[in-house]
Amino acid sequence: SSVETLLGLVGSPAAETEFSLPISAKTVERWACDCSLTRVLLDSDSQVIDVGRSKRVISGSRRRALEARDGGCRWPGCDRSPKWTEGHHVVFWAHGGDGGFENQILLCHRHHWMVHEGNWQLIKTADGDIKTIRPPDMFSVHARGPD
Repeated sequence: SSVETLLGLVGSPAAETEFSLPISAKTVERWACDCSLTRVLLDSDSQVIDVGRSKRVISGSRRRALEARDGGCRWPGCDRSPKWTEGHHVVFWAHGGDGGFENQILLCHRHHWMVHEGNWQLIKTADGDIKTIRPPDMFSVHARGPD
């Protein structure tokens, strides 16, 4: 994936898997929450000029600590066990979030997708609870009774 794709810049190229399957920037963002990343810098002719070390975004010991603390998906009302979850940074790296333990939670695949691709937002309160904010373009339809 390119830096432009990861930043979600308008007109950025689509990301591709190693098998040349196109994926969205939102999918790349979600995958980057809990994966191994290796920085590869290319010159203008697409020749490799530098390869960084692989870095585990959420380490094995951090993952175990998250499982012990969270007990499963932190989305309010979800009961998925830790084995069905993925690590997530509450404040995204691209938005100034850090890799600290307090900025990380476990989310099941469905809820992780809702945050990244569905544009839901999460807020962690001072007491550690997670609050959800649905996307502004999402609305509810309420039946009206007789006037």
